[in-house]
Amino acid sequence: MSIDAEYPGDPRHPEHTEWLLELGRATYAAAGLSGIAFDLLRVHSGFSAEDLYKDPFGRLLEKLRQSPPAVDGIEDFIALAEEALVVRNDVLHALPVLHGLHRRRSDDLGYVRNYFDLTSLREATQVMENARRKGNEVLYADGGEAVRRWVASG
Repeated sequence: MSIDAEYPGDPRHPEHTEWLLELGRATYAAAGLSGIAFDLLRVHSGFSAEDLYKDPFGRLLEKLRQSPPAVDGIEDFIALAEEALVVRNDVLHALPVLHGLHRRRSDDLGYVRNYFDLTSLREATQVMENARRKGNEVLYADGGEAVRRWVASG
């Protein structure tokens, strides 16, 4: 490994393996966001799973916004999920560059997000995990009764 590598996102950096592990955590957290939105829509809003399978997280979140289920904490989850959607998209749609991951957007040419170090990736992971955790609280806000009914109807 070269000591010339400035950032852990660079494959030559000695902490690159740790950076890749954090990228895996961020990716898993992103998948968890979709999963909790999917479950909230199935269990609390009555959507059929078949109608949700192809929907990315942004579309699932839009469905929750349009017809939020009547369950405690849903507004808080949607607010956290909206913030997490931006972070999720930044991580998952970033392009690999020498120092790690670099994100720009065509709708805002001044927008730049870099994930070159462990701190930036950990912060992104935390934002997504916080939203997923809140979504899980909302899913089970009634002590799991709605989930049990949904499973029994299955």
